[in-house]
Amino acid sequence: MDFIASAPNLRDIGGQLTTDGRKVRTGLAFRSGALDQLTPADQEALTARGVRLVCDLRTASERAAQPDRIPDGVDYLVLDVQRQGGHGADIAALFEDPSLVASLTSPETSEGFLAAVYRGMVTEPDAHAAFGDLMRALSRPGTLMHCTAGKDRTGWGVALLLTVLGVDKRTVMADYLLSNDHLAEAASRIYGMLEGTGIAVEVVRPLLEVRAPYLNTAFDTVAAVHGDMDGYVREALGLTDRDLTALKDLYLN
Repeated sequence: MDFIASAPNLRDIGGQLTTDGRKVRTGLAFRSGALDQLTPADQEALTARGVRLVCDLRTASERAAQPDRIPDGVDYLVLDVQRQGGHGADIAALFEDPSLVASLTSPETSEGFLAAVYRGMVTEPDAHAAFGDLMRALSRPGTLMHCTAGKDRTGWGVALLLTVLGVDKRTVMADYLLSNDHLAEAASRIYGMLEGTGIAVEVVRPLLEVRAPYLNTAFDTVAAVHGDMDGYVREALGLTDRDLTALKDLYLN
């Protein structure tokens, strides 16, 4: 369960078994949604869990609208996945543009929008830079990665880390889909706000959930473009043997 209620989808990245029988250590890396609602007590709780670095994957507009409240002594690193724009990682911006909202005419079009987001997170140069820097940052104990809801950009970041560490795809997918449970209450509030707006809940629902086809789109794009995850992290993200060894040495028992 979330251990700080004001930080949506906040949880430890760890505890999974790898294909060779090792275990991903807990207490070293964390994930969440935006940290703009942290109270002083929440900030203390975050540092008490060992968080020492926050990696913010959000766009400039998201950061301006919901600036993180970073505890004293915790470093802050902006790793904007969509720094040059163009592939829709900022879902919040979708609702600020009436023409974009109007383009979502069915659940299928919304699902297609999210699939394009995940494809872009694998193919766009700005995403390459952000996720490459994120993987290197994760070699530091106490790193927390987050976006706005902690489900898509963060979901891919976690999937990357776990896959690099040797966790099988089924386990990675199960961990990814847990975001639906952690975000259910927040999604329910949003659905309530849609009443009377003319925007159908079923059209919005695919945007507020994580779904297996989304993550599979990213994995399939990796395979199509780079052959496998090792090719992707080396060719697109620029990770070296030293980077990969550092991650495995830190996280694996």
